Amino acid sequence: MNGLKCLNQAQKNDKSAQFCARSYGAINIRSLIHPMSLVQNSRSIFDNFAGYLLTRMDGYPHASSFRRTVYLLEGVLIGLFFYLWLEYTQTEELFKTYYPIFVAFSIIFWHYLVTEFGGRFIYKRRKLLKVTIGKFWMISFAGVFFGYIMIYFNGQCPGIAKYYPDISSFYSSHSSPTLVRLAVFYKIVLIPWAISTFLLTQGELKKQIANELASIKQINDLLDHEKSEIAPQKTSINDTSNPLKDEGENRARCFEVQLKEGSRHIPFTDIYYIAIEDHYCKLVFNWKGKICKEYVRLSLKEALANLPSSHFAQVHRSYAVNLEHVKQIKKEGQAYQLLIEGSDNSLPASRHRAHTFLPMLKEILN
Repeated sequence: MNGLKCLNQAQKNDKSAQFCARSYGAINIRSLIHPMSLVQNSRSIFDNFAGYLLTRMDGYPHASSFRRTVYLLEGVLIGLFFYLWLEYTQTEELFKTYYPIFVAFSIIFWHYLVTEFGGRFIYKRRKLLKVTIGKFWMISFAGVFFGYIMIYFNGQCPGIAKYYPDISSFYSSHSSPTLVRLAVFYKIVLIPWAISTFLLTQGELKKQIANELASIKQINDLLDHEKSEIAPQKTSINDTSNPLKDEGENRARCFEVQLKEGSRHIPFTDIYYIAIEDHYCKLVFNWKGKICKEYVRLSLKEALANLPSSHFAQVHRSYAVNLEHVKQIKKEGQAYQLLIEGSDNSLPASRHRAHTFLPMLKEILN
């Protein structure tokens, strides 16, 4: 009996030890997963922000009533902020009322002149240059800061010297230190400028998204109706019913992969997509009817240099796809998802690259 009790007790202790080990392992796994999820979320936010800044503004610098309205709103906000932060309490009430109007009008005048007309002058003469949202933010900031400098550092504010010569000469001779002037820029100009620039970029983005969604719908319709007609036209070394002329032509239309057992020549048509994983290029391709993967020590840029640019496009910083194998495109959040043959999951596609791969895909389907 004592031996039986000892055996039962040992089994209980063993189960307790296993339970503790499982619990401790689960805790450790959770502690590892949580930081990893934070890193992934941070990376996703960074990718979305980078994609936003790299998105092209094809509508810039074409003037429109919407753009002029946004600049007018910016002027109203600058005038309001200036009136609320105005420190000239010793001056007359009429001056405190009109001075913000003069300042706001002058800043917006220079801002609009530099951002719209300056940008139009440059980019109409250099048509190869394309403005991204990030570049537009910098151009816009240069314009509004130039307008502020013209007011506060050079005194180019129309109306003040004419209607208030005494006050104008007083503040011209008693100028504030540079840091104080920059603090005024922060208080009265920065927030209105950020609001107006955000609205300007969102207006352009809204138009572009509408055009891209229309293109995606057209492409998906073509994929549904014409994919079955395009597939038989693909030529592959793996297809014995449609051989190429000679070995030299075979190699010219293949991607060469160096393996331990030798080199393998993968036909361009049989490559589904390329992904970057741990500083390696992962090639996913069709080899004799099976989906295979090979890892090559190449950068994505180097891999694309060895592939035909008419059919392969980089759709994401970590993915390049063979556009012949795209089955469907769908929008998800601020980016797109491509359903590719050879992959059970959709591949991410950045919005700022849509202007490259969408026209290419249309051309292939047509």
